[in-house]
Amino acid sequence: MNDLPPDLPRLRILETWLALTLDRVRHQIATAERREQERQRGEQARPAAPDWIL
Repeated sequence: MNDLPPDLPRLRILETWLALTLDRVRHQIATAERREQERQRGEQARPAAPDWIL
């Protein structure tokens, strides 16, 4: 069973839509990776807990 359109113009439109969608997904992945790296750096740079509390 083939669920793709048979004509070239609609295939080109589908190709463009998929490329744009893939770009958006890759952008979101890069953003999520940056956030995770920043979170990890923050954990590593966090000062040690004090030995006592007032």
